Amino acid sequence: MPMISELGKFPIDGPKSREMKKFYKLNDEDSIKMISGKHTPVLLSIWASNDVMQFGTIKVLTGGVGPQQTEYDIHAGDAVFYSLSGTMTFYIPNRQETHLVEEGDFMFIPANERYKIINYTGKTIEAVFIIAPQF
Repeated sequence: MPMISELGKFPIDGPKSREMKKFYKLNDEDSIKMISGKHTPVLLSIWASNDVMQFGTIKVLTGGVGPQQTEYDIHAGDAVFYSLSGTMTFYIPNRQETHLVEEGDFMFIPANERYKIINYTGKTIEAVFIIAPQF
């Protein structure tokens, strides 16, 4: 099982991969699994992580008191989320904006923009994300 210490070079270091021109087939079992957030944890599966991008899934669970949500996050690179299941609410505090992203929708977040994802539904929500060039 891959370890969190492999972030930035998983499944192989970016420059080395491009030099070797090697292809990789991955599935969820091959991903780096991690819990993100100290106060409001969510599940991340990182499928690829190198010098130019991060790619994986995020799951925001349901249950407990009030809606489950990510902690505020910000990235040095642009982020794109694609909702696989459920309706996600993205909150952008600097702009005081909320955006409902339904199953099959995309959400683009520019670099250096603070955000959080909120799950107001009664089901786990899941999205694929890519962040480039920096996590």
